[in-house]
Amino acid sequence: KELIRSDWKPVFLDEHQNQTLIVLSDLIIPETDTPGAKKALVNRFIDLLLAAETPGTQRSFLNSLAYLDGLSIQQHRSGFVHLPREKQVELLNLIAYPHTLGTWGEKANEFEGFTHFSNLKGWISRAYYSSEIGMRELGWDGSSFHGDLQGCSHSPGEHK
Repeated sequence: KELIRSDWKPVFLDEHQNQTLIVLSDLIIPETDTPGAKKALVNRFIDLLLAAETPGTQRSFLNSLAYLDGLSIQQHRSGFVHLPREKQVELLNLIAYPHTLGTWGEKANEFEGFTHFSNLKGWISRAYYSSEIGMRELGWDGSSFHGDLQGCSHSPGEHK
């Protein structure tokens, strides 16, 4: 109930980080014929989870979010949230797949963008499919109970 309040404010993320997470989650799980991550309030759920996480986990998430913004500034001189949607998609396509960046004669290094993207995508997808909207997409019908528990069918002492 707390997450759906109209006066909701992030507990852990700052406003820029929160806006970046909203845009990113909407690009990863957009609204189609079913509601997307934005409608599922994924950013709010992640903010709540991060507030209770260990400092290492918090730092890992923030580093991945900062990497996305840093790459955006490096390539387009603007933060990720301020890019046109097609540039945001272009940037995500660059980091969404594992590849190597290297120069001739040097050992190619693993591209860290993929690691950061995978981290963020993991958080977003777990939060989405933990939401009511995501669970319904997986087939949950909204009921908490699915009939009576029948219990064991054998007689006492029968299971040796």
